Amino acid sequence: MENPGLTLLGTAAGLCTTFSFVPQVVKAWREGDTQAISLRMYWVSLTAFVLWMVHGLMVESLPIVVFNAFNLGLGGLVLWLALKGRRGGGAVPRRRRADGTDLPDCGQP
Repeated sequence: MENPGLTLLGTAAGLCTTFSFVPQVVKAWREGDTQAISLRMYWVSLTAFVLWMVHGLMVESLPIVVFNAFNLGLGGLVLWLALKGRRGGGAVPRRRRADGTDLPDCGQP
């Protein structure tokens, strides 16, 4: 059986890591602008998440497995949006006012 303190620590670390991806996913999804995203960084991160999941299974640590599965999903979504945007299938980035509201579309990309 796992040490409850270590499980709590792993859960806290997993929550921080997982929630760190959420703003990037939301921004890429809403705005469609993924040009500044490093594809190499996301490929390496996704590989690391898979390796951490294997490690978690080997040491029987549920927090490691669960949170790296979430991170794999979120990171994979960002990578998919970035690849889609670079192949011309992504949304045109929206122009926004300083207050965050969209500017009207005047036929300009």
